[in-house]
Amino acid sequence: MGSNTDPHQMVLTSIVSTSPSVASSTHPNGLVAKRSLLARPMTSINRISIPEHASATLTFHSINYIVGAKSTLSKRCVKYPNLPFLKAREPKQVLFDVSGKFMNGMNAILGPSGCGKSSLLDVLADRKDPNGLSGLVQVDGAPRHPSFKYTVGYVVQEDICSGTLTVRENLWFSINLRMSKEVLITEKKDHVARVIKELGLEACADTRVGTEFLRGVSGGEKKRTCIGMELVLSPKILFLDEPTTGMTIYTAHQAYIGVLKVNVNPSLIIII
Repeated sequence: MGSNTDPHQMVLTSIVSTSPSVASSTHPNGLVAKRSLLARPMTSINRISIPEHASATLTFHSINYIVGAKSTLSKRCVKYPNLPFLKAREPKQVLFDVSGKFMNGMNAILGPSGCGKSSLLDVLADRKDPNGLSGLVQVDGAPRHPSFKYTVGYVVQEDICSGTLTVRENLWFSINLRMSKEVLITEKKDHVARVIKELGLEACADTRVGTEFLRGVSGGEKKRTCIGMELVLSPKILFLDEPTTGMTIYTAHQAYIGVLKVNVNPSLIIII
């Protein structure tokens, strides 16, 4: 972490993983295989498998982030001084010279509300506008690949799974949407079943998630479903933005158990 003493500066704690050390790989996550399926019939040679990653390391140095920083385009826009609702908000720095390192296993970012935990997660996952952002983020000692944000798992605070679909159908939708078409359907189904088992969702796998008008699974099971929708991508880094927000103690405990089950993967970096 940086030495800045600002009271809003966050505290970062890296929890050491219990999994054994594995040699790191510098290869980017190559999930997208651009090949014309019409011009070239599918054969056993050009099919690909769901990747299995070696352990990775995520490091970041001197991260600074300013919200509301003016971009080159905004400087060219017409100003309306007499219309206060069109005035740009004052720039505010939310991350101050933050540095750290995450290794495979469970890692946690600790700090009070509003200190920049979610902002740091977004920066590390490459989900922030680079305007107003400075610093260096590396994976296995190399800069992030341009497709990095599409190959990591990110579970937002709000549950985004479909309430009218079952747990299994939500995972199946996610893997078909985000995984290459050249992965065999049977392998996708096996992978979905494996993730369901890892998260302890077997008993409710064929139950609808539920909506405000339709009774479904519990809050903890719903959160684990959202985690599973990211795990089916087989990412080597999984980000979870305050996964227990808005939950009761019981449902938060259920969600936490799901995260612990995921932690058995020795090559996965989990950042909460």
